[in-house]
Amino acid sequence: MAKQFQKIPIVDAARRCGLVLNDRTLGRTEVEASCPFCGDHGRGKYHLSLNTDMDVYRCNLCGAHGNSVTLYANVKKISTKEAYHDLAGGSNTYLMPVQPESKYNERQPAALAERSAVYEEMLSFLTLSDRHRANLRERGLSDERIAENGYKSMPEREADRRLLARLVRMDHDLLGIPGFYMRYGEWTLAGPSGFLIPVRDKDGLIQGLKIRLDGENNPKRKYRWLSSRDKHLPNGTRSYSWVHVTGDRTRRRAFITEGPLKGDVASFLAKDALFVCTGGVNATHGLRETLEELGVTEVVEAMDMDQMVNPQVRNGILAMRKEVMKIPNLKYSKYTWNPAYKGVDDYFLSRVAAM
Repeated sequence: MAKQFQKIPIVDAARRCGLVLNDRTLGRTEVEASCPFCGDHGRGKYHLSLNTDMDVYRCNLCGAHGNSVTLYANVKKISTKEAYHDLAGGSNTYLMPVQPESKYNERQPAALAERSAVYEEMLSFLTLSDRHRANLRERGLSDERIAENGYKSMPEREADRRLLARLVRMDHDLLGIPGFYMRYGEWTLAGPSGFLIPVRDKDGLIQGLKIRLDGENNPKRKYRWLSSRDKHLPNGTRSYSWVHVTGDRTRRRAFITEGPLKGDVASFLAKDALFVCTGGVNATHGLRETLEELGVTEVVEAMDMDQMVNPQVRNGILAMRKEVMKIPNLKYSKYTWNPAYKGVDDYFLSRVAAM
């Protein structure tokens, strides 16, 4: 006869570990907590997601993941066998919650209005190279939409990056702006070569910038947030995975997809449809709040078709779907297409080309 194991609720395990929980999320399928492994990079941050249906956890920042038993074992630094016996046989006495210390001690980004103003001016000094423009045209974007969205090429020479920082610094403080840092006593810009993608909020303000990297063949590594989070970069600032809003913000139906550039392209090809874009299938922090603030009444899920063959992607989408469907009186549907086209942008482009 198979041995029966006791179910260990993930929230109970988290309380037994002394984790700080976000009270506003208690009762939801996804409960937010402060991550004990990376410290969440600041007080009052909640990037550890506790899934109460499956009793598993995942940090959207450092990637730590596991179940109730491994959470307790890793925090207490004991074996999983010891952890299980402690949780299964222990009392319901919980530790006093203590905010974890960030092991990185990273600088937090400046306020949104300040970041947006800096990035708008920064982009005004930059241009878009011919090869980057060709890449965007191949995706189906017009020159007018390319200019409107504000894509620009990263300056490649260090001298050009220092000059850019000097120009922006004439009107703005660069401390707390992800991407900028000090080098040999002078402000400059971090990041690999590629083109910049503005990531905007529901009001059109630039929350951060993503880089579409040059010369990267791994599709999972083609995009990187503009950040100067490395502790070895003096006065550098981390970035977050912000939710991007693109298209006609007055519409009551919103499509959800992964990736700001994908959303920009799909929105343009679908005659300015409203798209709300996450930074990844597990980077959904702020998605529900953004949809609620937009006041949409219908959501159409348009995530990549690799969910058909990738269980990790599928599980991330399922967790996202459950959270979004908690919005009251929301109509929710899933958009499907020929899986020969991975993304909704590719599919829309094929339809345009066939006309």
